[in-house]
Amino acid sequence: MLAALLALAACAGPRPKALAVLHYQHVANAHEIRFTNPIALSAALYRVGHLSPVDSEGFWAVFVLCNVDVTEGARRGFHYNVNQFRVSHEGREFGGLPPYSLRYQGQVDLNNAGDTLPILDAIAAEIQEGPHEQIFHTGFYPDLNYRFAIFVPKALVNYAGEELKLSYKGQPAILVGNGKPPSDLPAVGGSAGGVAAACVPPLP
Repeated sequence: MLAALLALAACAGPRPKALAVLHYQHVANAHEIRFTNPIALSAALYRVGHLSPVDSEGFWAVFVLCNVDVTEGARRGFHYNVNQFRVSHEGREFGGLPPYSLRYQGQVDLNNAGDTLPILDAIAAEIQEGPHEQIFHTGFYPDLNYRFAIFVPKALVNYAGEELKLSYKGQPAILVGNGKPPSDLPAVGGSAGGVAAACVPPLP
């Protein structure tokens, strides 16, 4: 499988040689993040218990990394960093947390640049499974089930709830989804319902 995917990538054009193949599942789109422990943020005079996108069509795309297959050519290994993932859709990429894109508890208060790190840390505490960073050396790593979320601040053009494509900014890699469509969840974290934490077999 690894050799076949690398061969296909080589035929696509003169791009850097992929160091790894990452298989993932897009498990959910969530429209609100709730915190088990409300957090203090500079843009609010109260502890914030939940966040929602300013744009009502925004959401968090939640993914699970199923396995990683690192090539023999990756002499220093493949550096996994959850912040390097992006959602790719119709020529655009989404990742990070833009200022003034989140509303605190349905109020008029919006996130500012100074609140970015505490918000990302709080979201990771509710959703993320697995390490923030890891070095994968040559070999196959099955059943990882590393979960993380990427914020999509606005509606996606021509998107009907299908699996979204992931890309990786850190090192050359091939990312392959398992074809399963995500669940659409009104909220995750805190008092909300859970979200899938493990990959299922890919569609045939």
